[in-house]
Amino acid sequence: MVPTELTVLSAFAAVVLFAWSPLLAVERLRALFAWPTRTLLANYLVIGAVVAVVQVASYFGVVLLVAGTGSVTGGEAAGIVAGVVAANLLVPGAAAVACLRLLPARDVWSPDSRSGLDGRIALAVGVGWYAVVASATFLAFALGIMFANLPT
Repeated sequence: MVPTELTVLSAFAAVVLFAWSPLLAVERLRALFAWPTRTLLANYLVIGAVVAVVQVASYFGVVLLVAGTGSVTGGEAAGIVAGVVAANLLVPGAAAVACLRLLPARDVWSPDSRSGLDGRIALAVGVGWYAVVASATFLAFALGIMFANLPT
């Protein structure tokens, strides 16, 4: 990959992580980032980077499934956007289900809260907000790339 693509991918991840970060005010979501280290910022960046890489890989999968390796037509572009929106729900949704199944069994995290928002509800809100943020960011970046590459 050339540096331009890495810059775009890094900017995408940074925007999504920054826009999702206010949800860390919810104690049950903040507690999710207690592993692998004990530093919230480091864990948030590492886990966020992993989710962003999986998310971008799902975008490549959507593009290959919808358009293949040829040029993209108008109908295929709509299919790609629909696939990306679905991926923006499925990837964090699968991560949330994995958190709910694996972390309580290993005593790393519990969705139950003595006071405040339940972890399951907080995860559902987090998945929904991630889908909105990632979809809007993807569309903004896609339009920017499209307009930047128009013939002059």
